[in-house]
Amino acid sequence: MKKVLAIAPYRFLPARSGGHRYIEGWYHALSQQVQLTVISTADNTVVDNCPYRVLPLLPNSFFRYGDLTLRATIRDLIQRNQYELLVWEHPYYAWLAHLIKKDTGIPYLLRAHNIEYQRFRTLHKIWWPLLAYYEKWSFQVADSISFISNNDKNFAITNWKVAPQRCIDIPFGIQNDKIPENKIQIRQQIKERYSINENEKILLFNGPLDYKPNREALESIIQFIVPSLLTQVGAFKILLCGGHAPKNWKYRKTIQNGPYIEAGFVEDINQYVMAADLLLNPIQKGGGVKTKIIESISMGTPVLTTTAGAVGIDRNITGNYMQVLSDGAWDQWAPSIATLLHNTSFEPASLTNFFMHYNWNHIIERVLPALPD
Repeated sequence: MKKVLAIAPYRFLPARSGGHRYIEGWYHALSQQVQLTVISTADNTVVDNCPYRVLPLLPNSFFRYGDLTLRATIRDLIQRNQYELLVWEHPYYAWLAHLIKKDTGIPYLLRAHNIEYQRFRTLHKIWWPLLAYYEKWSFQVADSISFISNNDKNFAITNWKVAPQRCIDIPFGIQNDKIPENKIQIRQQIKERYSINENEKILLFNGPLDYKPNREALESIIQFIVPSLLTQVGAFKILLCGGHAPKNWKYRKTIQNGPYIEAGFVEDINQYVMAADLLLNPIQKGGGVKTKIIESISMGTPVLTTTAGAVGIDRNITGNYMQVLSDGAWDQWAPSIATLLHNTSFEPASLTNFFMHYNWNHIIERVLPALPD
C-alpha cells in the first residue's frame, strides 16, 4: 500500500466549516486506499478510530508558515518512513514543499481549495497582488495541482499557463450516494428541539458569522428579504447555523427575536440541512466553491443562491435543486422563496450524475490513477 504524507496547515478536526470538511472527507477517503499520515497543528481533536495518523508537528502560531525548522523535521520524517508522495493543502507552504522536493526527490500534490488571491481581493486586502504572485509560482513548480472546480482549473491553465496534464479534479465530496431516507424524522426532531410549529416553514442560513461575507449575506436577508417574506410566505423560521455573531455586530439583537433562531455552531450540520425546506445563500463576496450548496443538495434540500454563490458548481447535474438569482436582485428573493416552498416537482432521480460527481468513493476512483508517481 502506497505511503502518503499530507500536510494540513491548520486545525481541521473536528470539522467546523466547509473547508475543514473538504480536508476531512478527502483524508478519510484517501486513507481507505493508501497508508496515510497527516502533519497538522496541535489543536486538532483526533478520535480513537481515526483511519490515519495525525502528527501535531505544526505550532498554533501564525508564524508557523515561515518556520524554517520544518524543513529538517519533515525531511527526516520522510527518510525514516519512506513516504512515496506528499500532499500539501493550500499554497501557503509552497516554499517548503519546493525545498522538500529538492531534498528528497519525492513528488507532491498541491491541493488548491480555491484561487486564494481572488478571495482576498474581494475582501479588499491590500496585499492580494503579492499573494497572486506567490500563488502563481506555487502552481508552476508543483508536480501536480488539484482543483475543486473547473472554474479554478481553467483559470490556472489560461492565465498562469499551468500545463493541463498536471491538473487533477478533486471536487468537494460527500459521503452519501443518495438523498437520506430519514429526512422526515430528522425534521420532526429539529422542530421539537426549537419549538417550531408544524405550519412554519424552515429556512436555513449556514455560515460562520465571524467571516465578513457571511455577515453581509445575513444582513441582506434581514434588510431586503425578510420584510417581503412576512407577506408572501406566511409562517416561517430562519435557522442560523455556523457560529454565534460577534458581540459588536449591529444586528446582534435583531437575530435574537422574530423569525430567527440562532443555533450557533452545531455538531451535525447535516441534520439541520435535512430539516430545512430551503437553504438561503445570498452571498456576494468571497471566493471558491460554496460547499454548503453541495451538502444541501446531497441532503435533498433545495438551494436559492446568488450568481456569486453558485460559482464552481455544475448546474447541469443539480436538477432543479439549485435556483440562481442575479447578484443584488433582492426584489426577486421573496417571490422565488415562496415559489420554491410550494414546489412539488423536486425529483431525486435527477441527481444521479450529481452523486456520481460529488461522492467521495467515486472521486477517489478517478483521482488515484492521476496522482504523481
